[in-house]
Amino acid sequence: MQRVTRLLAVLIAWTIVVWAGRVRNVLADDDLATIDLSWRLLVAGVFLGFAGISIAAMAGWLKRHPVGSTRLVAIFCLWTAAFWAVRWFGMVFDDHDARFKLVHSALAFVSVVLALRLHRLDRDATRHMVPRQPPRGDRGEPVHDR
Repeated sequence: MQRVTRLLAVLIAWTIVVWAGRVRNVLADDDLATIDLSWRLLVAGVFLGFAGISIAAMAGWLKRHPVGSTRLVAIFCLWTAAFWAVRWFGMVFDDHDARFKLVHSALAFVSVVLALRLHRLDRDATRHMVPRQPPRGDRGEPVHDR
């Protein structure tokens, strides 16, 4: 579980650097129409939201659902990998200069590799977690909360 937590911290840091930079660039672009600005900020907000929720889980603020006991890490990873895979094809085959394509291909590659590696570690760690047993009464029968 420690490897999952460490790699999750790396993905969180990477996500914040990439998407906070994206927010800065979008807000500085005076040529964007309102819908384009909104769409780009929404996507960045989703990534930064996943990072924030992940920080909360790692810090123990979500004590009922610590890292590894929810699907938070899996959803964060799959969203990251799927978004960048789709976006990469759009960037490569769109009318962008070579430098733009190279930089964004590198961002996509690092993001996808981190996300898929973390997803695999999290999946393996979750499989090895011992399921909690329900509380038992005096006679050994399960106690159900009502």
